[in-house]
Amino acid sequence: MANFLLQVEHIITNVSDAIWPVFLPFILVVGAITSIRTIFIVQKKATLPSKLTLKNAIGPAAISLGAMIGTGAVVGVMGALSKLSAAGQNNIEAMAIWALIGACIMVPVSYSETLNSKIMGKTPKEYISSLISPKLGMVYAVCFVALAVFGFGGFQFSGIDSVSAIVASKFMGIETTLMQRYLFIVIPVIAVVAALVLSKKHEIFMNAMTYMIGTAITGYFIFFLIFLTKTASYVPTYLQGMIDGMLNPVNAMFGVPLGFILGMQKIIQTAETGLGALAMAAQESDSAPREGAMISLIPTIVTVIVSIIVTSYIASYGVRNGMIQFPADAVTRLTQLFETAQSVTGTFGLIVFSAFTVLSALTTILGSYYYMTKLFKNNPINRNIAIYLTLVIAAGTLAVFGANVVFEAVDLLLFVLCGINVTALMIFTFTEWKNYIINDNDDFDSLDRKAS
Repeated sequence: MANFLLQVEHIITNVSDAIWPVFLPFILVVGAITSIRTIFIVQKKATLPSKLTLKNAIGPAAISLGAMIGTGAVVGVMGALSKLSAAGQNNIEAMAIWALIGACIMVPVSYSETLNSKIMGKTPKEYISSLISPKLGMVYAVCFVALAVFGFGGFQFSGIDSVSAIVASKFMGIETTLMQRYLFIVIPVIAVVAALVLSKKHEIFMNAMTYMIGTAITGYFIFFLIFLTKTASYVPTYLQGMIDGMLNPVNAMFGVPLGFILGMQKIIQTAETGLGALAMAAQESDSAPREGAMISLIPTIVTVIVSIIVTSYIASYGVRNGMIQFPADAVTRLTQLFETAQSVTGTFGLIVFSAFTVLSALTTILGSYYYMTKLFKNNPINRNIAIYLTLVIAAGTLAVFGANVVFEAVDLLLFVLCGINVTALMIFTFTEWKNYIINDNDDFDSLDRKAS
């Protein structure tokens, strides 16, 4: 079985490595065109000015943040840094600056996809089916569920698995085996998730998401401020590492810097820019198009900061001080990161990291079910539950016994989803948006009738 998983991993890796150098310039160009046309043309003629209200922002922002802020912001970024190091890049900090450059294009894409989705009054699956083809809309929906439940779910289980191993070792002096963690940690988590979904109580959990995510992120930022204060003398070294890494990039196929590819993958993966998740969450609110688009920026910006800046800074500090050694497997990477946090902030850092990982993992796993019900709302609920639980079990199993397969599958699915969604949005900004042009005397009620 181990050899089979390794072969699958290599196949996915080879396909992904061949596609991303070509896909990267494509998504940057298409994303930039879509954002420019949306913000400077479509927005002006197809929407009315609106303000951001707290009442409308809390629900969609919490759902989006809860579904995206999970352990991918830590585990996924650590995996990318490890891969960058394995390729020969000594200055792993460079990935952060590449990611931030990519974010300058992809964050406006988050705004644009939500704005256009609200104008059309359609979810991504619906407008892809309308603008391109119903078959491609179905491909998008299937790939999104595979990514959210299996791919992102695998990250969450990998994080929970790693935390359990670290806590057992640090506080109980017990070195657990893979099978022990699977039976006594992963299986119980799957059982809890299954119980919530089967009892139709997952909505109660989703309502509590606002407080859970708020608590986790608040604690995480407090921890980072303490970490940053105590390591203030290291900041110039971190910034210099960014510069040195950019001046001496590790080149991938066609000369595209590997750091840029990994950085863009992490921006799309963690902040879900261009994937359509933000647009789906925005459809649940009564917000106007511009307000909905502004709401989408909240989880996007928070996630970019948490995943790119915070994680890469802590990892960089650990590498430079000999506490983190790349490349390494998923559990080792997270263990080293936790030890780095603990070395600076004590037990507080370990507790905060553990709480953040577990809380964000649970909300992300349940958040993926929310998206599945929106994409396949015409399916019988029992069918959705069966598919969801099957993917969750597969994600939990592979997170323990074949985590790298999950990581590589995520990178491949990102390309498919982002490519389809952003292409459909660009088509809308060139053609169909003209059907939604409004007059100065139009009100929101008339806009709702037009969208429907």
